[in-house]
Amino acid sequence: MLFTDKKPKVYIETTIVSYLAARLSRNATIADRQQTTQQFWHEHADRFELVISPTVISEVRRGNPEAAQRRLNLISGITRLPMSDAILDLTQNLLDTGAIPRNAETDATHIAIAAVHNVEYLATWNYKHITNVHKRHHIEQVCRDNDLRPAIICTPAALIEVNL
Repeated sequence: MLFTDKKPKVYIETTIVSYLAARLSRNATIADRQQTTQQFWHEHADRFELVISPTVISEVRRGNPEAAQRRLNLISGITRLPMSDAILDLTQNLLDTGAIPRNAETDATHIAIAAVHNVEYLATWNYKHITNVHKRHHIEQVCRDNDLRPAIICTPAALIEVNL
């Protein structure tokens, strides 16, 4: 990346907000992810321009009303990226090519939003479909085939390590 005063953008996918707002889990792996998310959010997020989408807002509204409100409060001041036909087209391409399974359309939408809006990083804990090492090359190729630069898909732990 060239030197610039502009902060790199990070698309905050729904799992980040969920881990941030949830009570500490008894499961060691989940608890570690929650603590790493807290560390990123409170100690490192100011190095980045955080962005979300209507898809994130829709997802965080689901479930227990009190928990949903906690999640909504966490993202209330974050820039919201608009939806577009280009996002819908890329989402469909990700599904049609099998880069993302058809039953995970929302995951494809997150990837498409980040790519269409030229976001540098997509932060997620979703290993099943988004930050899946077996899917990464395919996802990136579909983005490039659509003349888009794919976002770097990573966890908050990786973002903590980013040297700016």
